Amino acid sequence: MGERLKLGQYTIIAFFVLITAGLSVYSWVGHFDESENNSAEKSSEPVKNKDSDESYFKVVDYYLLDGGKPFLQLEASELTISAQNTVVIGFNPNGVIYRRNQKGLEEEPIFFSAKNSRGLMTNKELFLEDTVDVKVGTSNLKSDKMNIYNGGKHMEATGNVKTTSFDAKTNDRLSITSDFAVYRPEQEFFEYQKNVRGQVQRARQYEENVTFTTDLLTLSAPESLVEMKGNVAFKKGNLDASSNKGTVFLENYNKKLKYYSLSDDVRLQETLTMDGKPLVRKAFAEKLEGFISEKRVVLTGLPKVFQGRDVIKGNRIIIRENIETVEVDDANTNITLEREKEKL
Repeated sequence: MGERLKLGQYTIIAFFVLITAGLSVYSWVGHFDESENNSAEKSSEPVKNKDSDESYFKVVDYYLLDGGKPFLQLEASELTISAQNTVVIGFNPNGVIYRRNQKGLEEEPIFFSAKNSRGLMTNKELFLEDTVDVKVGTSNLKSDKMNIYNGGKHMEATGNVKTTSFDAKTNDRLSITSDFAVYRPEQEFFEYQKNVRGQVQRARQYEENVTFTTDLLTLSAPESLVEMKGNVAFKKGNLDASSNKGTVFLENYNKKLKYYSLSDDVRLQETLTMDGKPLVRKAFAEKLEGFISEKRVVLTGLPKVFQGRDVIKGNRIIIRENIETVEVDDANTNITLEREKEKL
């Protein structure tokens, strides 16, 4: 009886040991499988990066050659480059685009900086955004955005455009703001659109500056020529004029040639001082030509001048700046008539 009891007890203990061992083995195997799966998931991330089509760098200098010659130099705080080296994205870029003409000769490089940049290297295109600053030769361009096409042959600026250029022939400083601008460095040609405002600042401090506004303005540096179209407003000293078209010949400031001309519905106003009192002179014509070196303005195209209570008409009228005298060719005026009425 006692032996059977002991045998039963041993059987129960052995069964309990087997169950415990089985549970331990199952638990260990399950934990091993779970760990193996987690290891695979963790290792998948670096594999994905390894197979990615982009490379990422911090604080890097990037160089690109074109036909064995330097094309682009770019410094950036962060840079992403596609595997094919066709797309380059930079943060805080600061760099240079090296330009060459059709004969392969070096031209003025384009220096640039911005907050963000995206380059399509196959097409030689660079897109700059946020606090853009570009310098080419004696011209400095700032804007919210700047697109540079065809290796720097064509540039477009958008948003808060501000440019400063120095005329090589006269050393005039030309400052212009607008909403949009196009620049072709090879031709040294600018075009400004929408809300265009500008100033021509002379190299000599004693020479008067000229300011203007218009809808559309083009600047040809080789010709020292500024042309304006649409809502043109022109100011020099006490003289204010407006028209639909205007031209400024930067090279003619000190020459006996016209420096500026206005056409199509010309309106002029000048404030004079006569006998210690202000006198407003107004004029209307189809065309105006300004000769700054001689301080005279020539009006043609059915011109008419209102000076105080006098009305002056003629085929060609010459106004001397800051002087009451008016010269008239083929005059048809009622000045005498007005004065006779005063006596009656």
